[in-house]
Amino acid sequence: MQARQTFSLFRFGLPLVVLSACVLALGEDAEDRRIERSDLIIVAVYDEPKLSGEFRVQAGGTIRYPLLGDIEAAGKTTGEVANDLTKKLGEDYLVNPEVGVTVKQYRTRTVTVIGKVMKPGPVPLLEEEPMDIIQALAYAQGFQPTANQGKILFTRKGKTTVYRMKDLRKITDEKKKVWLEPDDIIEVKESTF
Repeated sequence: MQARQTFSLFRFGLPLVVLSACVLALGEDAEDRRIERSDLIIVAVYDEPKLSGEFRVQAGGTIRYPLLGDIEAAGKTTGEVANDLTKKLGEDYLVNPEVGVTVKQYRTRTVTVIGKVMKPGPVPLLEEEPMDIIQALAYAQGFQPTANQGKILFTRKGKTTVYRMKDLRKITDEKKKVWLEPDDIIEVKESTF
């Protein structure tokens, strides 16, 4: 009988332990990520369905929340937003509110590749895999025959830098590569000859 109980614990208990560890690991990553503009978040207030729901983070970085108006969300973790809501709801409206916040849908993070490439347009950036200029150009399926590989314009937050493809290829030190951030623009100019 003892062997049968041990087998059952192993059979059912171990997968639950493994599953719990995976959920905790995923939760830590999600908790560390900051909320961004255009993310869709879910606010759940225990036993208060009228104060629970989905909220899109607006361009100004806030959500429009019932009773409280605009609440800062962009740049904060889900835990920080939950703490803010708990505090504000507890001040004037609820006794000991229990608030949970999760991100339902992250904003699509992209860079834009335009000009003389085979497939101009947005290039998705993955959170877990950094991308440099060369990789973004490869994603755009490379250069058109009339591309000027010596004049690649890179714009970040209004500041433009000119790169040459041969110089970008020479960079082997990971710290010196130009790692892309959301909303960067890469433009490949046309050759003049």
